[in-house]
Amino acid sequence: MKNGYIDVHHHIIPDAYREALAEVGVRKSGGKSIGRWSPEMSLTHMDTLGVEKAYCSLSEPALYPIVEKDIAMGRQKARMLNEYMAKLCEDYPGRFGAFAVLPLPDVEGAIEEAKYALDVLKLDGVGMLSNYRNEFLGNRIFDKLFDELDQRKAVIYIHPSIPPDESVFKRPEFVPYDYLQEFCFNTTRAATNLIFSGTLERCKNIKPILAHMGGTLPYLSWRLNRCFPGNKRPEKEKQVLPEYVYDGWCSLSDSLYEYFGRFYYDAALSCHDIAFSAVEKLAPNHTLFGSDSFYAALDSAKKFVEEIEAYHTGAAYDNIKRENAIKLFSSSL
Repeated sequence: MKNGYIDVHHHIIPDAYREALAEVGVRKSGGKSIGRWSPEMSLTHMDTLGVEKAYCSLSEPALYPIVEKDIAMGRQKARMLNEYMAKLCEDYPGRFGAFAVLPLPDVEGAIEEAKYALDVLKLDGVGMLSNYRNEFLGNRIFDKLFDELDQRKAVIYIHPSIPPDESVFKRPEFVPYDYLQEFCFNTTRAATNLIFSGTLERCKNIKPILAHMGGTLPYLSWRLNRCFPGNKRPEKEKQVLPEYVYDGWCSLSDSLYEYFGRFYYDAALSCHDIAFSAVEKLAPNHTLFGSDSFYAALDSAKKFVEEIEAYHTGAAYDNIKRENAIKLFSSSL
């Protein structure tokens, strides 16, 4: 299929992955059951939606429940799954790309796997979750990993995860599924943490994609920029982190809007005019198509396409459909 959509939010569920999660008692993702999947199912979805190429990834919880039980097993599963994705891309040329899964929160293992996945397997980027239990992206434990990814100009697909442990976070009684709203909040927390920690300032070459139009980040952008204490220090006193921290806040060299504009935003489950308008103002030409297969229903993904086509024409439509993605992945080579 030529000139079709390019889908950056396409989850695969290999049998070996689903079975490995079941072995540690995990059978749901964000409150939804983890179903069966095959490459043929993906291709059927893609053809139905008019998708030319899908960049596949694992959804929440990725590998962290396995890593928590057995670090060596987590590393083994990451290697197996990344080689599986490389073979998938080889078997269906032009139809699939892939974001490597990393055995986080095992940072040492994640660094080695990122090197192998990007340097040897030549996968298109890495997939990361917004948080691993209580550790959000941007926290200091991830610094060495982000430094390695920065050296490789890596595309990083950031997918939300469930909130921290119940002992820290009590879910609302009548909102039983994390994917309804908590996913959006955790994406926002991860994005702002990457900024406030100085990670984006230090790692200028990474290209992070935020799922679901960045959660609530576009809506909160004015408030975040206006209220961030790190923007209030005199310009001459600002330095690149981590050497300088003011009252617990990172002192950044740019307006927060500069960092918001570095993210890419996929439109899965966020295809409406308010979101499109907000993201386009925040990060021009950084909106990407996402189907959220195989967790969002096919009927929902069809609606995503309908909404994109209803709100956009000409170059704006082509950019979301495919051109923004082509430029993103070309720039990472």
